[in-house]
Amino acid sequence: MTPIKILCSCALLASGASAIASETDPLEIRFCPATEIRTFPLESQRSVQSLVVQNVAVIYRGATKVQLTGIDFELQRDGAVIDTRSIPATDLTRIAAGGQALQKSGMLKLLAFQFCGASLIDEHTTLAGPDLAQNQAILITQQPFAYKGNRDALLFRAHAVVDGHSVAVSKTLPIRSGTSKTKFRFPLVGTWFAAVGPTLHTAHRWALPEEFAYDIAKLGAGNSSHRGDGRRFEDYYAYGAPVLAAADGAVVAAANDQSEDLDMLRRPDESDAAYGARVQERQGTLLTKGTRGIAGNYVVLDHGNGEFSLYAHLQPGSIRVKAGERVLVGTTLAKLGSSGNSTEPHLHFQVCDAPDPLACAGIPVEFLNVKLPYADYQRPLQSGDVLEAN
Repeated sequence: MTPIKILCSCALLASGASAIASETDPLEIRFCPATEIRTFPLESQRSVQSLVVQNVAVIYRGATKVQLTGIDFELQRDGAVIDTRSIPATDLTRIAAGGQALQKSGMLKLLAFQFCGASLIDEHTTLAGPDLAQNQAILITQQPFAYKGNRDALLFRAHAVVDGHSVAVSKTLPIRSGTSKTKFRFPLVGTWFAAVGPTLHTAHRWALPEEFAYDIAKLGAGNSSHRGDGRRFEDYYAYGAPVLAAADGAVVAAANDQSEDLDMLRRPDESDAAYGARVQERQGTLLTKGTRGIAGNYVVLDHGNGEFSLYAHLQPGSIRVKAGERVLVGTTLAKLGSSGNSTEPHLHFQVCDAPDPLACAGIPVEFLNVKLPYADYQRPLQSGDVLEAN
């Protein structure tokens, strides 16, 4: 169940100290996602939240060069600053180099879904820094925060020297806590294992569309996900399970013709390094194929309120619904499979804010019918949980 691994050490643009930049200042701050960022509980009983600022870019459109001198992230509650993180000038060169390498390698375009397409860094903008010339930018990615209580806004401030004058430019992004407006039921029945989820130690949380997604597998004898040596899809306990609509909705997209690749399965006695290298190469090919290459066979449901659920890696030929059809919660959509970017049979389930499974931002969910037999109290589903769904 290897998710897409997005490894980037990038950077962002900064300005300011003594003077505050005017509305006509050539420094521009952009966020991705652009309208809000979402939290997910680290520890619900103690109100500990996690937050990942996926991408911030500062772009320079002026005619002369600007020198970036520092960056601040401020987490606020009711207008008051509660937490501050500063990135000093000494770190900006290293950070900027990561962004330049990302763009030069072509990964910025290949992983366009992670960077909100051209709305963050357009084709006329070159990543650089900490000194920026016209149409250059610095990009900072994947800044994690953990805190107790509530935060409702992120203020990002960039410091720079422009034409010998110190300036500060800032922009605020709302922080939204809580889960989806739609009430979801778990899309599988029985006892399952949340192998990958929204917690910070798994890869989903670092990828924008699947930030709050789950990869669901089934464990059997010896806590293994398969019988025997796992060379066949049918060896896996999850394979072929009915996948159910998690809420009422309309089918907006479905793919049913993507094959399953036995070579994505781990071979007996294969080392972590050998398997990782082999699968990463295949993942690179799948990325070039877009949504179907990554999701394989999939269904997307529109639940209203700007919320869309995705059911991915389904068995080829098993999908029972088509675009335009309305379905009720519990309707069988397909069979669980291993198509697309899947390293073993599992269900990838996510909810996000647009119908495209890649070009969207994830939304946290909490399931109505899930029990956690090994948890101390009822809470949102986390990576590594064993769960029971009726």
